[in-house]
Amino acid sequence: MPPGDDAAVSALRPLGSNGSSVAIVVGRKKVATVDTGWAMDEGIRTDTPWTAELAARVHAAARQHAALAHAIRLTGARQRSSFDLTRRLKMAGHQEPDARAAVEKLADLGILCDDSLATRLAEELARAGRHGRRGIENKLRVKGFKPDLASKAARLAQEEEGDPDAAQTLAHKRARQLACYEPDVARRRLYGFLIRRGFDHDEARNATEAALSSLASEDLH
Repeated sequence: MPPGDDAAVSALRPLGSNGSSVAIVVGRKKVATVDTGWAMDEGIRTDTPWTAELAARVHAAARQHAALAHAIRLTGARQRSSFDLTRRLKMAGHQEPDARAAVEKLADLGILCDDSLATRLAEELARAGRHGRRGIENKLRVKGFKPDLASKAARLAQEEEGDPDAAQTLAHKRARQLACYEPDVARRRLYGFLIRRGFDHDEARNATEAALSSLASEDLH
């Protein structure tokens, strides 16, 4: 409702089981839903004049409240990173400042924690044994984790959960699929495959040579 000379807040209607939200009514129209604590801090009461300045503040608070409520719903079903949650809120139509404010609020409340999520994802990837440290780091960065966090989580996960023979295991499996190629072609393809999985050059080279040598020995028998 647009402000008017005699417009005023006519009612404050608590919402939800715990009254954490309140609907602000001007005349007979609900103009916004905001956080109850915010409304109290702002001193909004019945008969508070509905001015242009108050309307602007209320509508800004309503946008932030809506973004936070949506963020809570999105994190109720699964853990999400700050990047993913911000992106989803923006895709749903929330303005970027409101989305970021909601994400920061959830982080302050301990509902959102990029560190713990990055650690868990890195450990899962390390245990799967299909990627080297750099591969795990790249996976985390693609998901929106900050480079320093992705690097730290990947390094610790590989040290604590990773299979030291993961490159060898993958190389032996892949080598069998390359048996029909000439040795030099198979070597290039196998080495490139391991590099793309995030193993370092020495790991990739040593695993490639070991796998191809083993395959050649099997063919001789």
